Amino acid sequence: MRKIIASTYLTLDGRVDDLREWAAPYDSEPVAAYHSSLLANSDGLLLGRRTYEIFAALWPPRAGRPGYPGKINSMAKYVASTTVTDLAWENSHLIAGDVAEGVAKLKEQPGGDLVTYGIGVLTQTLRAHHLIDEYQFLLHPVVLGRGAALFGEGAGRVDLELVDSTAIDPGVVVLTYRTAS
Repeated sequence: MRKIIASTYLTLDGRVDDLREWAAPYDSEPVAAYHSSLLANSDGLLLGRRTYEIFAALWPPRAGRPGYPGKINSMAKYVASTTVTDLAWENSHLIAGDVAEGVAKLKEQPGGDLVTYGIGVLTQTLRAHHLIDEYQFLLHPVVLGRGAALFGEGAGRVDLELVDSTAIDPGVVVLTYRTAS
């Protein structure tokens, strides 16, 4: 069975929005290496509409580059949306019908891990249906004091087990948790 990994950037106070405002100064070769490593055992991305639209504008111009930009462009993209109809980005597929049911079927298929970036509506749906196997949080040394929280009010309890923590330059810590059995 495939594993679903949710990866997201967050601040010390658990904020996950306005990434362009605070995450860019921490982009580095080690952060790029993290993304390459994350995608090494993956063969699909799970994307909500907003993330799909952002990624579809960002990544195709980087096709053919070594490392994770090339991998992101070539791998399958599974898109959860009721409004997007034109999936022009290479190897993109719409998850039709019930998203949780569609992702559960993808998870049962043979293949590599499935990665979802960010903590938006799709990730919240996957979490609510106990479909996420692992969370990878890139904790940045920034406190915003405002903005969207990692998990919103009423998200419900999820018990996690820390399986790895790695500090990468320039001050980002990758915390890897698996869902507790």
